[in-house]
Amino acid sequence: MKSIEISNDPADTRIYRPVMAGVMAGIIATLLNLIYDQTYRGSTGFSLSPLINVASIIFGTMLILTIIGFLYALMDQFLKWSVVLHIIVFVVLTILCTWLAFHTHRSDNPVLTHQFRGLLSGIVIISGSCASILIPLFTKTENSFI
Repeated sequence: MKSIEISNDPADTRIYRPVMAGVMAGIIATLLNLIYDQTYRGSTGFSLSPLINVASIIFGTMLILTIIGFLYALMDQFLKWSVVLHIIVFVVLTILCTWLAFHTHRSDNPVLTHQFRGLLSGIVIISGSCASILIPLFTKTENSFI
């Protein structure tokens, strides 16, 4: 039977920390998105969207932010100003995706389309903010919980 060796190689932490930061940012963004979803639907009475539901929020947010954590690990390994570049890129992507969310057409009913845009844009802003700020913060903070 082979024994498992644990590596103390610093190269392992260059990927581990950002990916775990993405997971932690994903958990926080998922919780905030679920709270926003319930609050928004409760205040507007919006119930149309089978596209945005609890399962899609949980799996979509976690998957996207974990992938962003991996992308941050690549940026951090090869670029000098990775934190600044990461924040700029994901703030710009968040603004672009929010703009696109405001231009979606979900229904022939203008009220339902407006409500869908509000729900989608809020989720995009929350997820993008967590990706932009929390991943570099959790990765670079030495006393973080990851």
